[in-house]
Amino acid sequence: MTSATVKTDNLDAIIGDLDSLDPEAREYFTSRPRPAKVIHDPDQYSTDFGKAVNWIRSSSDGPVDIVAMGGLGGRVDQGLSQLHHLYLFQKEPDYREGRMFLVSGESLTFLLKAGKHRINVRERYDSGKLKEDVFNKYVGIIPIKEPSVITLRGFEWDVTDWETEFGGLMSTSNHVLPETEVLEVGTTKDVLFTIALKR
Repeated sequence: MTSATVKTDNLDAIIGDLDSLDPEAREYFTSRPRPAKVIHDPDQYSTDFGKAVNWIRSSSDGPVDIVAMGGLGGRVDQGLSQLHHLYLFQKEPDYREGRMFLVSGESLTFLLKAGKHRINVRERYDSGKLKEDVFNKYVGIIPIKEPSVITLRGFEWDVTDWETEFGGLMSTSNHVLPETEVLEVGTTKDVLFTIALKR
């Protein structure tokens, strides 16, 4: 259980069909000073991740942003499922129920709804000096669900009213310019935004 001892004091719940929750792990998490709830949901038409998102949202009084750590990587089908969940749980045009972010050891990925967006990629101290970079230069804007027309500013390869779609042109492996503090993205449809993290 050494891997389970990493910062579990704020774990509220374990939810899912529980097919992979072994008795030792259940005992560990339910006997903590602040025990986790174990919620069995046998629904085979939703993923454990989807069950967790539904539980978080139903347990909150208002919109709540969700950051899923380790949300991408490993099996391709599971990674695609996580990307699917970004669309599934953010259907409203204004992030009414909150935003969702997937963080892996390599990148931060989130959904940009149709419209104009400004994404801060560098911050400054009050003195004006730039803070250490969190992000690497690699960026992708990916039209997973449907074709889109995008406009990009602050990138090495800026575009204006550029059609993008699977099977056509896509903005993958674009670069944040060294002097860019805010990226600007305009999109006619929902797209994925992914940016590499510094390691």
